[in-house]
Amino acid sequence: MRKRLLLKPILALVDIVILAGTFQLAYWLRFQFSFFPDRPIPSFEIYFRFSFLVALIGFGMLYASRLYQLRHLSFRIEDFFAVVRAVTFTALIIMATNFTLRGYITGGDIETYSRLIILITWLMSVVLLTVWRGGISLAFKLLRRRGYGMRNVVIVGTDIVAQEFYRAVKEKVDFEYRPLGFVHNDTEPYKGKERRLHVLGGLQDLPEIIRDRSVREVVLANMEMDNEKIAHLIKTCERADVQFSMIPGFFEILTRQMIVQEVADIPIFKLEERIFQRLSRLVKWGTDIGIALAMLVVFAPVWILVAISIKIESRGKVIFKHPRVGKGEKVFDMWKFRSMCEDAEVRRKELEDQYGSTDALLRVPDDARVTRVGKVLRRFSIDEIPQLYNVLKGDMSLVGPRPHMPSEVAHYKDWQRRKFDVLPGMTGLTQVRGRKDLSLDEMVKLDIYYIENWSSLLDLQILLKTIPAVWTGKGAY
Repeated sequence: MRKRLLLKPILALVDIVILAGTFQLAYWLRFQFSFFPDRPIPSFEIYFRFSFLVALIGFGMLYASRLYQLRHLSFRIEDFFAVVRAVTFTALIIMATNFTLRGYITGGDIETYSRLIILITWLMSVVLLTVWRGGISLAFKLLRRRGYGMRNVVIVGTDIVAQEFYRAVKEKVDFEYRPLGFVHNDTEPYKGKERRLHVLGGLQDLPEIIRDRSVREVVLANMEMDNEKIAHLIKTCERADVQFSMIPGFFEILTRQMIVQEVADIPIFKLEERIFQRLSRLVKWGTDIGIALAMLVVFAPVWILVAISIKIESRGKVIFKHPRVGKGEKVFDMWKFRSMCEDAEVRRKELEDQYGSTDALLRVPDDARVTRVGKVLRRFSIDEIPQLYNVLKGDMSLVGPRPHMPSEVAHYKDWQRRKFDVLPGMTGLTQVRGRKDLSLDEMVKLDIYYIENWSSLLDLQILLKTIPAVWTGKGAY
């Protein structure tokens, strides 16, 4: 925690230097290159003094964009958009001030500061702040891989949620968590788990575990505990000056969009209806159609080459149509490039008997039905491209919950059917968070989170995150 407190002023200082420096550098570039329009060269001193105001406003915008909270020492796509937003607002404030107080703020022989210089400053600030923040993120990532800067964490609970959380943070150092083991919560059967799980003790042993193992965070991963025990757990963490966190259940996810209203002097929660307002739906539809048409036209030669490759390797149709459940639980035919042999559906039953899961999702990493061309198509999700036709038809969207087959939907619980309130998508949160490596519950929780928190910016973030997710191929089989 102390290291993070030291990091904040360092980040702020470098950010301020970058913001002031880019404004001064933009002045030099503006009057150095001949391809810019000719204009009398103003005094550099005027721009030098004003650069500090630019830096202070920029720092305020970065702070307002929560770029100094340092909840994680990594630079993600969301952080890039936060930088762009902060720098854009800074430029707008400067231009508005420039226009409103023209003739008064320069203190020299010019009326206003050059808008071209402000534009150059905007561009260079976005680039340099991104490079600076990304470089810091990369440096910390390399340190974490060597075991430095990790947070010792214990997990309260030993159920499947706790175990999946343990595996997730163990595999990925970006979360900065070093999971030490589990603490059983006395409300779930744990006898026998000590042999295969690293159970450190019970809740009564937590103060000693925190002290002896230098624990910095306690994560509650099981919601079966009663309120009194949870309150005691929180108090234990507060006394030890340790961060307390918990993994939200389904109700906690929904309460993000709940409003409180008093009825007969009793506070009640009401779920606020926010499923894509009319104008937002129109914007989303227009974006889907525009991008789908552009991709179909621009990459047409690639689609033709893929079709020829499929036809050369194996018999059967190039396009494979498969029933999926979409909006309103309406069944539609989802289009894909065929990546399996012709009799794949006939052989599916024997694989379901062999690899069947409790949530009815079929996960076969080394599926013998997949052709050689099909493996390449699946590895880079090229087999999904024909779904652009489904987007144009209105059966799907570019971004949304991933559609499942009717046989899989038959195993849905009532709360999981919430995902059918919107159009399914070619990509979504499940695609960028692990795809088939996720359980059905995890998939649907992500889908519901998407529905409750939808925005055009979230769609853009998911589309951009899809690129590295496709490249790494995690969960693609």
